[in-house]
Amino acid sequence: MDTKGGRFTLDINGRTYSGRGKATIMPATAIRENDVNSDGTGYSTVKPKLAKLDLSFDRGIGLRWDEAMMLQELNVTFSETDVKVTHLFTRANWSGEPSIDSESGEVSGLSIETDKYQAV
Repeated sequence: MDTKGGRFTLDINGRTYSGRGKATIMPATAIRENDVNSDGTGYSTVKPKLAKLDLSFDRGIGLRWDEAMMLQELNVTFSETDVKVTHLFTRANWSGEPSIDSESGEVSGLSIETDKYQAV
């Protein structure tokens, strides 16, 4: 099965955007860190974190980069078109600052983060 692609559909609060881009999905809501005690024995700690979707895509998909967009709470459905995997980010928020490359038209610097993530 081919597990790469780039085409996506992004539904934000009921409005759908389609395009091609790069997404990095970090679904874990906890991370484990390992370290060593002074006597040489190991230990682990678990730290909670938000699930995250890093986005990089063409600015032509139609999102407006204004204050109203950046401050709203989001219900996001991110569908990977080529591999047929859907990611739900419920009660999410934008993180980061949009950066637009005028040469390539690429928008980067944005993430969506939530404590309510599900893959379907």
